[in-house]
Amino acid sequence: MWTKKYAPNSVKEIVGNTSSIMKLEGFIKNFKKTKKKAVMLYGPTGTGKTQAVYALSQDYDLEILEVNASDFRNKEMINETVGKAMNQYSLFGKGKIILIDEIDGLSGNNDRGGAQALAALLDRTSFPIIMTANDPWDKKLASLRSKSIMVEFEALNYLDVFRVLRKIADKEEIQITDQDLKTISNGAGGDLRSAINDFYLVSFKRKKVKSEDLEDIGERNREEHVHSLLNLMFKSKNSKMILESFDNTNLEFNELKLWIDENLPKAYNKSELKDAYNSLSKSDVFNGRIIRRQYWRFLVYQKYFMSVGVAMSKKEAKKELINYAPTKRILKIWRSKMKYAKRDILVDKIANECHVSSKKALKEVLPYCQVFLEKDLVAESNLS
Repeated sequence: MWTKKYAPNSVKEIVGNTSSIMKLEGFIKNFKKTKKKAVMLYGPTGTGKTQAVYALSQDYDLEILEVNASDFRNKEMINETVGKAMNQYSLFGKGKIILIDEIDGLSGNNDRGGAQALAALLDRTSFPIIMTANDPWDKKLASLRSKSIMVEFEALNYLDVFRVLRKIADKEEIQITDQDLKTISNGAGGDLRSAINDFYLVSFKRKKVKSEDLEDIGERNREEHVHSLLNLMFKSKNSKMILESFDNTNLEFNELKLWIDENLPKAYNKSELKDAYNSLSKSDVFNGRIIRRQYWRFLVYQKYFMSVGVAMSKKEAKKELINYAPTKRILKIWRSKMKYAKRDILVDKIANECHVSSKKALKEVLPYCQVFLEKDLVAESNLS
């Protein structure tokens, strides 16, 4: 797989999150002098957390002991694996890094003191312990957070992802336009691993990739892209990156507006929520002017209030994990249409029999028909 074939061999080959990688490198170099003996890398999937650890291990000639948190959940298992490894040198006397991947797994229902047991070990380790997490803010991880240096890995800029894909395309001698590569990059929502896998999928057994070949991955990435866009808006104040993401999205603004409207209460509260909805309503006002007057120059204001306006309504960047959900408004409209579908068929029949408009049949004739039917005054209906 290309994710393995083109994995970085040095931190110099890693794209994005430069400051985070520098913090991690500083921790490894100065481990013996640091007060806290563990680092917790957190952020979305595919942002290079695990790859950064492996790349640094090669740069500093360190061995890696990798364990997955989902493989052990109780105190006994943690002491058996991590407890023994954190003070044992390798056969060749090399230093090492203990990598605990997906530490979120400790906070499942089967957890029996796993997080607390691991936290107790952190003070006694002879080697750097690095943990990775998508959502580090779970209350069961509080003891680990307090003893760890927190380092955030943000979703990658789509242009950084594009540069990696272009390098792979050149090495694999695959013909594909920059625009199509940017479509794949943008659709991955900052997840480099996902973008590489998508590119591998569409180029499998092909030496030339066409735009229509991207349809295989378009629908699957659609919702992931929305989640990434919302994540950027609700958890960042980087106006430049937010606007770039809106410029390069292939989603309709009206659809995005419904997603934002549905999920705002999950991310903001009180005055933040008020200001965010105020910006969203201003965006809607400009949208109305575009529709009524065809003033397409207002599109820039619609986009700005919907994106940056909403993002800047928060007082500080949010860290909590949010489970985004699609808008329920479309579902309500569909249910409403289904509810009134039979009524509309009946109204059309009444209008035809009574030689009136459908509007008049609905407003004036149907109410009388309802009374007749309720009072059982109609023995046989010609409308059935």
